[in-house]
Amino acid sequence: MNSLLKAKMKSNGFRLTSIDLFSGPGGLATGFKWAGILPLIAVEWTDTTAKTYARNHDAEVFELSNYRPAKNKTNKDYLNSFCVESARCVLIHGDINLVSSQLVKELLYRRFGIDCNKETVDIVSGGAPCESFSLAGTRTIGDDRDELFSNISRIARAVNSKAILFENVKGLFSKKSKEGVQGAIFQYICDTFERGGKYQLISRDPNKVLLTASDYGVPQIRERLFLISLRKDIAKVNLYEYPTPVYGQDRPHPNVTVSDAIYDLPKVESGQEADSYIYPKTFASENQEWFVKLMRGLSLPNMNSKTPDYLKDSFDSYVSMTIHKGPGHVKKKMELLKLIPPRSSMRAVYDTMIKDGTLEKVRDLFPNTIYGSRNRRLLDDQPSYTITSHCLDEMLHPYINRAITPREAARLQSFPDWYFFEGPYVQFHGSKDEDKYEQIGDAIPPLLAYALGIQFLKCLTSK
Repeated sequence: MNSLLKAKMKSNGFRLTSIDLFSGPGGLATGFKWAGILPLIAVEWTDTTAKTYARNHDAEVFELSNYRPAKNKTNKDYLNSFCVESARCVLIHGDINLVSSQLVKELLYRRFGIDCNKETVDIVSGGAPCESFSLAGTRTIGDDRDELFSNISRIARAVNSKAILFENVKGLFSKKSKEGVQGAIFQYICDTFERGGKYQLISRDPNKVLLTASDYGVPQIRERLFLISLRKDIAKVNLYEYPTPVYGQDRPHPNVTVSDAIYDLPKVESGQEADSYIYPKTFASENQEWFVKLMRGLSLPNMNSKTPDYLKDSFDSYVSMTIHKGPGHVKKKMELLKLIPPRSSMRAVYDTMIKDGTLEKVRDLFPNTIYGSRNRRLLDDQPSYTITSHCLDEMLHPYINRAITPREAARLQSFPDWYFFEGPYVQFHGSKDEDKYEQIGDAIPPLLAYALGIQFLKCLTSK
């Protein structure tokens, strides 16, 4: 480890290092940094998402297309420009299948002074794209994306990392193999991480590896599975323990609610935008005060310290804000939203109108297909529904007639207000330029990542 990296880790309290594959906009990196884990290398394919990560984590962008301009060729001069001593994260922008293990090892050695034969990064993490596993998707059997996860294992083994973290959706448990065997893909992934006997999974038990974000202070009921592997020599000394839920009924703290998360934000209407806010004079609960301070960059999750400079973006006055813009709905959509009262949904209103015979009067306001997850009012006294990449179409403000703003979505994911999301507000799904809502919805909630990161610290730094 070079002197610059040692100095950065010491001055900012970092105790572990990581490689952040399928990094997304940086939700995992944010939570890991809060816990004291510094990402050295990240890999992301999507253009706008890579820009978001680079902006918020001061990462230098390595364009894979510049390094590999043609098949079987590499640009050594381009690589050399990144191989100078540094403590600054490098984000490889490109297809992870084309990111060679040798490239990762060379960057670690020549940029960060880490010789994988003697020392290594502590954690290799990644949440491979979930579309082929999601219960809401097509779940095509034999989808090529089913194999993307293997890059996590490949790179972890190449750098001899101490631990591996794999994240994905709950639907992975039931995804069928090409032979039609339900759940076989999950077991195949588990087997891949343990192949060769070098790494040991902490658990394969769905009840243990499935975590709910609201249990860890995220104002959102979001279920995701986390597979964790340790190198066997590490596991013999100290096993990883999954974080204990601390929020919810009969636990130390009640759930953080939608109201706790967004009540202090300006009440913008459809089409309106706010670029500043004032600090609340009072709070309804300790939860609310804790969460708002965290979001505004006034504290870290442990509430013991102020957000360090490396995570801040000119927030000394705590009055500026970004991406709090109410979606500009068309007239027909606004008329539909007016029909949906607090604590209700488009589907509930539609069903009621069918029963009482009043639907025909306003049938033209409703879409042809009525999805149960679309146009639902958030419940202000409960955690949010799962924030997805389609949250613009799915979630309505608890009482204002509009969908949620990107900043409200970011709050419900536990992204702090200094976090800026690049790209357009709205973009056609499937475009390589993900919009702000897609990036936010696809991310790992930072507070959940923090809870996982704290456990890695306990496991990998104990003697």
